[in-house]
Amino acid sequence: MLKINDTITYTAQSYGNCETVGVVDGYTVFVPRLIVGEVARVRINYVKGAVAYGDVVELLVSSAHRVQPACAHFGNCGGCTLSHMDYSEQLVFKRNKVATNISKIAKLNLDVLPCVASEQVTAYRNKLSLPVSGKRGDVRIGMYRRSSHSVVDIDDCSLGGEWSKRLVALFREYCNNCGVIPYDEKTFKGEVRHLVARYVDGQLLVTIVSNGAYKRDLQPLVTALSTAFDRYGLFVNINTQHNNVILGKDTQHIYGLQYIEGTHLGVKFRLRPTSFFQVNDGVKDAIYSKVREQLDVSQTEVLVDCFSGVGILTNILASDKYDTYAIEIEPSAVHDANEMVELNNTPRTTNICGDVTVELPKIVEANSGKRLTLVVDPPRKGLGDTICKTLLDANIDNLVYISCDSATLARDLALLTQQYTPTYVEPYDMFPNTDQVETLVCLERNETC
Repeated sequence: MLKINDTITYTAQSYGNCETVGVVDGYTVFVPRLIVGEVARVRINYVKGAVAYGDVVELLVSSAHRVQPACAHFGNCGGCTLSHMDYSEQLVFKRNKVATNISKIAKLNLDVLPCVASEQVTAYRNKLSLPVSGKRGDVRIGMYRRSSHSVVDIDDCSLGGEWSKRLVALFREYCNNCGVIPYDEKTFKGEVRHLVARYVDGQLLVTIVSNGAYKRDLQPLVTALSTAFDRYGLFVNINTQHNNVILGKDTQHIYGLQYIEGTHLGVKFRLRPTSFFQVNDGVKDAIYSKVREQLDVSQTEVLVDCFSGVGILTNILASDKYDTYAIEIEPSAVHDANEMVELNNTPRTTNICGDVTVELPKIVEANSGKRLTLVVDPPRKGLGDTICKTLLDANIDNLVYISCDSATLARDLALLTQQYTPTYVEPYDMFPNTDQVETLVCLERNETC
């Protein structure tokens, strides 16, 4: 019988969602930071029924795919969980994760294509949200330690690149020099909760997330930013909620740029601090290009983009041949999307601020009898029963599902395949060195429906 603190000899036999899986004495054991085929001494830290979890004490047999992680914080920081694998094995891990979830959860035997690689394996993130911790004069800025809310102080996040290294260094210096008191999650006291920043096409937006009205002098920070960056904007976001949500509803522009402006895949856009925008520009463009390539809109009379964010994909797919509707629940994103309609001259596009579960049935009913094409890009919780039922009842020819969580994707596919057939399943490595993976699924309505 396995017990907590037992030490076992463990062979990594397969990959799970974010760890390896092996069977020892009838127990299914999950262990992170190993590679399939490796053997290790493992200390058990949790047991329930016939399932156990453990951590590596000593590596006994090493895989040829094992590499030395580039980041010194690997193992402490909870961000880069796959940095011990070479990149080819990371792609194997992610393709396997998607295929396994679809097989086990949806009970479907689908042809899952190899995971599309990211051109950049490090320094690919255009956005970072970094918690601020520590004490006055000794401020820590970084990432949360694995399975905790303890902040690992990081000078140079390998995912953010050189711009983030400069920003974190100058913001830490500003906080220490000005006596800023970091936020304490236990007491709900302190001044600064997070540093949030986005860097796209040479333009930087910096947001201080403040626990109430920000009363410190910001001029030293403006001076430091002006020295380090050519084009930037500074904002303060007020968040007094006692939860883990990073941004509050009130964002105040302080200095410089009010938004980032750019053009991707022929679509002009503007981004503000609260705008949703995929963190990996190259992979975002690859997914959106594939959607445009795979989606048959030859018979489409109405196209609906659900969870549309600022509307980049909406405008890529919009046409003067059919009406396009975009549904997004975040008001600031809808504001950005309305600007994009004007910037890109797509007058047959209508942006709707609301909940997809409420607004999609209205659109379907109002366009009864017309041929619909639908794109969904939901948050990690997926679509759920209500939206899936709407899709099953509607006259939708083509359905594209972009997922950031293959487990909830598989749950939804189990329902959708009652009336739709998946024709294309391809994972994309939006988040190299982490266990997260984006998946594109194209579905066609069954002819008998």
